[in-house]
Amino acid sequence: MKRQLSSYSIFFKGLKVGIHDFEFDIDDKFFELFEESEVKNGKLLAKICLEKRNNMLEVTVNITGNVEVLCDRCLEYFSLPTSYNGKFYVRYGENEVDDDEYIVISPDESELNLAQYIYESTWLSLPYKRYHGIKGTDQKACNQEMLSKIGYISNDTPEEDEPEEEPVDPRWNKLRDLNFN
Repeated sequence: MKRQLSSYSIFFKGLKVGIHDFEFDIDDKFFELFEESEVKNGKLLAKICLEKRNNMLEVTVNITGNVEVLCDRCLEYFSLPTSYNGKFYVRYGENEVDDDEYIVISPDESELNLAQYIYESTWLSLPYKRYHGIKGTDQKACNQEMLSKIGYISNDTPEEDEPEEEPVDPRWNKLRDLNFN
């Protein structure tokens, strides 16, 4: 598995100081490398802009494409568009830094493996609620038979159904009038 993950590495040791661009195709085989992943299928492109400086690396990541996820309403898989933009820095040293934007690596390191970062960034780019109709997907593709079995009532807005207000007992209105006098 480690050898498979190495195909998502950038060998920066031999690069000249300056900006370097890389692209990684992310597909079903990539997601298979992460056993705990709920995402099993997808087609993404990760564009990496690495700026090598004398004392550090600046890495800008742009991931776009589609992943197959489970609909929270009808429990069927559908293709969901996703995108992620992020940036982090890599410093050479021995001391850990308590900052999410910085990664510290040994001066002896010669490569930067991005597989875990790409996986986590893709995962974090997904919405908390995933259902047909979100992000331009086809709402009508939701399995109507399953929705009828669970008693789901669709409204055209993706927001949560708001509870209906109960009618107010007219006797309370008389008490409210006393309060204002």
